[in-house]
Amino acid sequence: MRIHRVRLLVGVVLSVAVVLTVRSLASTTTVYVDVSALTGDAKAQDAQLEQPSEDQHDKESKLIQYLNSDGDERIDAIKGLTDVEIREQLEQIKHKQSERERESNNEISSLSESKIVDANLDGLARVDTPPDNEPWVPYELERKVIYKERELDPHFAERVNGTLFTLCRNQELFEILDSIQQLETRFNSRYHYDWVFLNDEPFTEEFINLTSNMVSGRARYGLIPKEHWSYPEFIDQSKAKSIRESKKWSMITYGSSESYRHMCRYNSLFFYKHPIMESYEYFWRVEPHVSFGCDILEDPMKVLKDEGKVYGFTISMQELPNTIETLWDTTMQYFNKPEVANELPEDNLMEFISDDKGESYNLCHYWSNFEVVDLSFYRSKLYEEYVEYLDKAGGFFYERWGDAPIHSIAASLLLNKTQVHLFQNISYSHTVASTCPLNDLFHKLARCTCDPHQDWSIRSESSCNVKFLDVSGQEKNKDFEKYRLAIYDRMVQEQQLRDQQRQLRMETARRQAENRKVRAQERHKERKKIMSERKVQRQKAAQKAAQ
Repeated sequence: MRIHRVRLLVGVVLSVAVVLTVRSLASTTTVYVDVSALTGDAKAQDAQLEQPSEDQHDKESKLIQYLNSDGDERIDAIKGLTDVEIREQLEQIKHKQSERERESNNEISSLSESKIVDANLDGLARVDTPPDNEPWVPYELERKVIYKERELDPHFAERVNGTLFTLCRNQELFEILDSIQQLETRFNSRYHYDWVFLNDEPFTEEFINLTSNMVSGRARYGLIPKEHWSYPEFIDQSKAKSIRESKKWSMITYGSSESYRHMCRYNSLFFYKHPIMESYEYFWRVEPHVSFGCDILEDPMKVLKDEGKVYGFTISMQELPNTIETLWDTTMQYFNKPEVANELPEDNLMEFISDDKGESYNLCHYWSNFEVVDLSFYRSKLYEEYVEYLDKAGGFFYERWGDAPIHSIAASLLLNKTQVHLFQNISYSHTVASTCPLNDLFHKLARCTCDPHQDWSIRSESSCNVKFLDVSGQEKNKDFEKYRLAIYDRMVQEQQLRDQQRQLRMETARRQAENRKVRAQERHKERKKIMSERKVQRQKAAQKAAQ
């Protein structure tokens, strides 16, 4: 009866990949078994059910053994496969995974193409009725208003005219969903700010549906105009390609990436000009795969407006020098023009970005993946002329100029010290860096989950946050000095432990080398002794033979 049930199952199941984890005390091995190899084609199986072959019986017995086994018994079933069978199953699984990936890409591609028709690539706005009765703007693909009672929340009336902003691709969907969940929970569920999503390709329906379901304000989806995500006519594309594909750039982060260069150029020159963004006065940039370790108790965009600030950030660090080899010289060519130099405020932050009064760049920049900005700054005449001057120099494509140092240099030179603000009470984490408020009372009020002792902005030699606080004169957090001393003490202790560890390892290596030397000497003496004994034996044998 059991055999009959399994034969029916074999005829129905076309492809099942079974993943077993074989654990031993010494190691952990994952073994993949594709039962499709045991089942075969459905029609062929029907014929084999009538006249089962010896091989078929063998495969069915293995399947029975697997289905009715548990734990170690399943391991035994896997052990019954030959090395060749296991390799074949792994190859089949790899092939099927590739096929599914191609199918998924084709599905995304077809969705994108269908949206292109609706996107009006000629820049015309949609003519259908919008969900909130506000007119569509050119290059606006979609707009969703999920939470329609947001106006009833008390913080809604306190908002400024601002938006959360994300430049994102379809394949980053789940990374941005995590970021949205973090920021909505920690902040925006109380304020319901709009969330603008831009992409150089049309968003998929899945992206739009899942992200709009997560946000508490309006979700707006825009397509980047082609002319803003392509090569300007003055760029030699062959030269740019040869530079990008050279060995030098292959060793640099994003050094070989063409799309990364387009993104940096777009974030420097164009994002604030998108028709969707034109109606906003402030923006807060949010990227995929970021997290917030505390509740955000103040509205950062409102802080800028109420306190006369223009540019806000959480982390500053040093840029990779080989990505911006000519950026500073090109920058100074622009800012040293008399008509520009006369416009610069005397009390700017030149000292933050240069240690020698402008002779060279010290690489410090505000990490622009988090920035809160009064958009009138990017729309100003001096900023516009500056980035256009940089664009003509070609550094976005002939080197790898990033938008972060460009934004930072512009803000540091064009704004007063008091107009740039470090948000010390926003706990922000992204890839290599993270911050934590150095204020014990705030830590409790904001339900922080970050560890102040691990604050990257103090621990890392690449951080420029402390330098900014010293140069700008901005008041430090209440418990800043306490944690700075504690962090430095911990770093000293960690260094001492590393030194001790290194010394112990060196001593261990020395002793091992000494032991090897002693053993080698002993072996050498033993060989000499044996050779000497053999020589004596040969001599005695020769003497005996001579007698």
